[in-house]
Amino acid sequence: MISILYRFASSIPFLVIVAFLALMPWLALTLTGACILASVKPFRFRFRFASALLGLVLVMFYFYGASRQTAPQVAEYMPAARIKFIAPWLLATLASCLLMGGVLFLAKVVDYRPGVIAPLLALSFAIPVIVFEKNVGRDELYYQLLAKHFHDEFYVPDHNFSEQFEQMAYRYWQNQPEPKKPYPVVREMLEFRMALELDIKSDVRTEFAKQRDAINQQCKHFLRHFPDSRYAPNVLYFQGQTLDMRVDLKAFRSKEKILRYYADFPSDLSLLVWRKVVANAPKSQSAKVALFKLSQIEARDREIEEALTLLDELLEENSVDGTGATNASQPGVADVLTRAPADKQLNIDVDAIVSRARDFRSLLRNNRNDPRYGNRPLCGSLSGEPFCGGLLKMDPQHIRHASNLAKLQESYPNALVADNVAFLLAMEEDDPEKRIESLESILQHHPNGDAIPQVYYRLAMAWTELGAVQKGREQYEKLVSEFPDSQWAQAAIEFLRQPVTIEADASSRVD
Repeated sequence: MISILYRFASSIPFLVIVAFLALMPWLALTLTGACILASVKPFRFRFRFASALLGLVLVMFYFYGASRQTAPQVAEYMPAARIKFIAPWLLATLASCLLMGGVLFLAKVVDYRPGVIAPLLALSFAIPVIVFEKNVGRDELYYQLLAKHFHDEFYVPDHNFSEQFEQMAYRYWQNQPEPKKPYPVVREMLEFRMALELDIKSDVRTEFAKQRDAINQQCKHFLRHFPDSRYAPNVLYFQGQTLDMRVDLKAFRSKEKILRYYADFPSDLSLLVWRKVVANAPKSQSAKVALFKLSQIEARDREIEEALTLLDELLEENSVDGTGATNASQPGVADVLTRAPADKQLNIDVDAIVSRARDFRSLLRNNRNDPRYGNRPLCGSLSGEPFCGGLLKMDPQHIRHASNLAKLQESYPNALVADNVAFLLAMEEDDPEKRIESLESILQHHPNGDAIPQVYYRLAMAWTELGAVQKGREQYEKLVSEFPDSQWAQAAIEFLRQPVTIEADASSRVD
């Protein structure tokens, strides 16, 4: 419109805005061509609306080319979702035609007087800005960028770090003062220090710390500038997960030197963040994660009853409103322009959270207030005990988790939680045969333990892993028969419904 009414040179500042402010250089080039078609001879028509439509043709080609570069995820959308993806382009084209027609009609009525045309163009710029701020908002853009940064940093495919580590270890060995220790000794020392995150000069630790601090600062910036945004609870969720994020030390100490992150063991630093999530969005999916993590932190701090209250709230809330997004129906045509709840974008597996919450509640209920040791086997002792740690303070991903469990078992013999500790030790075995031996030992020494349903379930899985499917089915059947109300029994029923293949029967007979 500016190039038609004020000549092409007047449109250049706006083309620069598209290229450098909106960061869309290809669209800026397309619009440049469109302005030339609409305003420069010999393409310019006396019927100026025809010139405007001619320029719009290039924009349509741009939209078509952009649609051909659609991400693979969009190609898998349901038809209604694909319409939602394309709708803004169609609406923009239609709105442009109507707007240009209206402005050109009024311009002709006033005989193209500049003093009248300029307010019309200003209004045409103001209306989209007002509509955007009212119905979308800048927080939408900032949130989407933050969410992408969060997922790109922490939820990426496992990275094999072995080659980089060998180079780093060799440089580290070369920089050692003379006389140098043998290279294998220095290499092992560096691996151990890096795995424990004690070497602050380590490239891995420095980069991970930078990532975590950067995302944490972005979350604070968003919450400071958009405290009332519908995405504020989501950003609090990102902030809590970021503070809980750790390097998987077991994977790093493996031969492949896998770099992997996890946030399953909450940090005390995230306590206030998770409380804010529950306070600001108590009905959201992120609140379920927050309640579970708060219960873990409270239980570690010897507040068992408070942890049980949080778990009861989580499970009671889930029984009322179900599992949220996990069972949502596919959108219909009527829902094309309906705005989905903000927490749906987090893709939280509510069923998994609820399952873990039930296990944790069962662990606390059945093993609290030990007649002999009190809550020390769960929460640890303050001082004066041979082993001050407790089961709830042990990170399952820690490289010394197995040895810590063994110390706990030795320090509190015959405790209520002994069967759970023995089960966790058995699950540390990589060899299925040794795992089966350890699990069967639990059935013998702790027949009445609260961990027995899980023992049956994992025992069945171990037999199946060895190819003895029939023996695995027998364990599933025992689980369903003896513990029909257990959530593990429900999983076993699903397995028993599957037909037994001939190959599986043959492997069982051989076994």
